[in-house]
Amino acid sequence: MKNLVKNAWLTIGVGLIGALMVGCSSSKDMVRPVAQQIKADSLHKLDSLARLAERDSIETIRLKEAELRQAARKRKGKIAEASRLYDVALSQINTARDSAQQTLNQLFELINELAESDKCETDSTLCGLAFYALQTYHRYIQPLSALDSDNPALAIHERLFGKVDEITVDESKFLGFIMPKTTIPMELNDEVKKFITYFSTRHKDHFQRYLKRAEVYFPMIERIIAEEGMPPEIINLSIIESGVNPHAHSRANALGMWQFIKPTGKLYDLEGNQWFDERRNLEKSTRASMRFLKSLYETYGDWYLALSAYNAGPGKVNRSIQKAKSKDFWKVRKYFRRETKEYVPRFVAATIIAMNPERFGFEPLRYKEPIPIVKFPVPQGVLLETIAYYSRISIDTLRLLNPELVKDMTPPAYENYPLVVPLDRLNDIEIGLIHLPASERKYFIAYKAHGGESVKTLAKKHQVDANALYAFNGLKSWTLQKGAVLMIPVNAEVAKAYSFSRSELSDESATAMRYGRRYKRTTTYKTSTASASRKKQVKKQVRR
Repeated sequence: MKNLVKNAWLTIGVGLIGALMVGCSSSKDMVRPVAQQIKADSLHKLDSLARLAERDSIETIRLKEAELRQAARKRKGKIAEASRLYDVALSQINTARDSAQQTLNQLFELINELAESDKCETDSTLCGLAFYALQTYHRYIQPLSALDSDNPALAIHERLFGKVDEITVDESKFLGFIMPKTTIPMELNDEVKKFITYFSTRHKDHFQRYLKRAEVYFPMIERIIAEEGMPPEIINLSIIESGVNPHAHSRANALGMWQFIKPTGKLYDLEGNQWFDERRNLEKSTRASMRFLKSLYETYGDWYLALSAYNAGPGKVNRSIQKAKSKDFWKVRKYFRRETKEYVPRFVAATIIAMNPERFGFEPLRYKEPIPIVKFPVPQGVLLETIAYYSRISIDTLRLLNPELVKDMTPPAYENYPLVVPLDRLNDIEIGLIHLPASERKYFIAYKAHGGESVKTLAKKHQVDANALYAFNGLKSWTLQKGAVLMIPVNAEVAKAYSFSRSELSDESATAMRYGRRYKRTTTYKTSTASASRKKQVKKQVRR
């Protein structure tokens, strides 16, 4: 019996072991298809990711092509508009000369916008239109040789027809020439020689006019440059920037002798509105430009890169340095646009001429003795003509010393405006303002808009005529932009209750702060939202 039981348990054990062995064998067979399935799923996912990436790339290309087609259509439309403006100007030449000049100026602004492309010189339609428009302006409006540095017609002429590459240099003019000793290095290479030749031949009338202005303004600002610890030769940068013109206004909406745009001017405490603009103030703008240039030099440790950044902005210079993988200016500059690429050679050429005018065919510089000046507090809203009459100071002298006064009057709501006057006429202006009649004084308060306010509502609130308020402030809309400054006429008693800082009087509206293409950040292509979301999805799946 015991043997029988023992044999039975043995049989059961052997059966169980056999079953387990069979089970293990079948498990291995089951594991193989699972592993193969996981591998297949992974390959399928990778294939899906590849297809998604390919589809995304194709859509990106399609969107980019659509963007380029749209830009081409816009350019074609602008050229058509430029052609229409030229036809309008031709129809106005004999009957309305002033209107023709305004139309041609609009045309030149549009052509300047189109000419921002580095390939504009190869556009025969644009070049032909520009050529005929310039010929018309020269013949009927004003000779091109008489134009100032900020005239849009002159900008077009230089852009399209002022190529230094085509200039032949007379090497005999440079034989035995000894370069002046300067803090900023002056390299007399082939390109600088071409610009010296260009300035002293094709551009000679204009450059001579710039040097004449330098005789007046350089003595007024060289002291400021020295006080800011900057190299004295940096003063010649104003020749390239503005033709030494504190009233210069570029197509990029830069202003003054040192050509500040509004946002950069704000960074250096240059305030202003449509009645006064400190970017045109000789002392304040010069100090601001010197501090800006000094900070750029401290950043790059190279004067040529600092000057390039002053022209194009640090962002563009930084990107060019990354592309060149070098901080050598002559390697970096090939990545600049034409204007910035030529900027340093122009500065060096202008400096060499300004230090040696007679050698290059210009009249010797006879600097004027700087006028000793003093700042005198003047009431708000008084015409310079009135101040000149009662103080017996020449209005031309007041304009020369106060170029920041845009409308020839002390700014509304700016009480005790620091008017610059000749020191030896201080007593005259004190007596003159004592006798200033009450009828010659006007009082205003400033309202800085939060955005969306109605001019009519504000006029009603302050009991003034809405149309008169609209006209006096030179508005183009009955709704105020955020940051806009509205001057509201009030009586003397009301005005006494208010006091405004320069910052509160500064126009910070979108219109005032806008600037042209020269200073715009480079536009980068953006994919669609759907495409961007697919990219995120792909990245998540890859991480998994």
